Amino acid sequence: MSKPIPAAIKIFANEIVHPVALVGCRTSEMSLDCCEYDVAILALYEDDNQPNQVVQVANRPVELLRIVGPMKNHFIDLAHMIILKDNSRFMLSSIAKDITTEKLKKMLAAEGKKLLISGLFCQQKMREAAHPTVAAMWLKIAAYEFIDGILAISGNRPMPLHILEQVRQTDAITAEGVEDALECIGTERATRPAISRSIQAINELKSKDYDRELFMSKVNHLLDRHMLVDCYYYSGRAAAKNLVKRKEVFYTQYIKLVQIALDLASDMQHLEKMRERLFRATNNMLKT
Repeated sequence: MSKPIPAAIKIFANEIVHPVALVGCRTSEMSLDCCEYDVAILALYEDDNQPNQVVQVANRPVELLRIVGPMKNHFIDLAHMIILKDNSRFMLSSIAKDITTEKLKKMLAAEGKKLLISGLFCQQKMREAAHPTVAAMWLKIAAYEFIDGILAISGNRPMPLHILEQVRQTDAITAEGVEDALECIGTERATRPAISRSIQAINELKSKDYDRELFMSKVNHLLDRHMLVDCYYYSGRAAAKNLVKRKEVFYTQYIKLVQIALDLASDMQHLEKMRERLFRATNNMLKT
């Protein structure tokens, strides 16, 4: 059961002109004290193109997420939502009713396969990379896609800060390739010095991101709780999501930044062996 929603958050949501729902980990039992309140805003007007942002409500971080376009594209994000404010047409209530358990399961399975296929493309980019560090980067990104895909296939929407806990609590932990993916990611290297070096580089990568301060507060919370492996995984995944959107020229121009942000090794022989194991696991999962 999720924790009670603070009154200030409810009042804040009620003042928004659009339908509003609480989504994300705050609707589950997994949220930590550092977790933001993800507030999904159903934009009703075509010209309502305000960007996502993080605001403070009664000293609590609230991330405002604009939901636009066909609602079927957002069913996974809106699943298990807690409606804070609907409109006269009960749009959110209608959407919630339409997201059945069976439909959500199928959508997550489809999303999981897309993520596995995305991981295969990343593996191919690894093989085509001219620089060992860029090759290592693509393998690690592929491993993060694999874990997300395995979780989705097992019926769980990946929640960035809680992914390792989700893996521990579901059948995903026994899935073929999970240990290989974690080895590609390098969770055994989760030490404070390694995390500290990476965080400095990731902070630079995220210098223009609206959620940079929120990201840092979560990192600090995990470090304060001595959750080093979770912190290493979470911060590395954030770096991977940032880097995958960059152009190829960025990787070569800022090769040291990439290497430090993802804590990359450059032993190509070992990396290729890990890629082969991850490739087999990915193909086997896609056949099921």
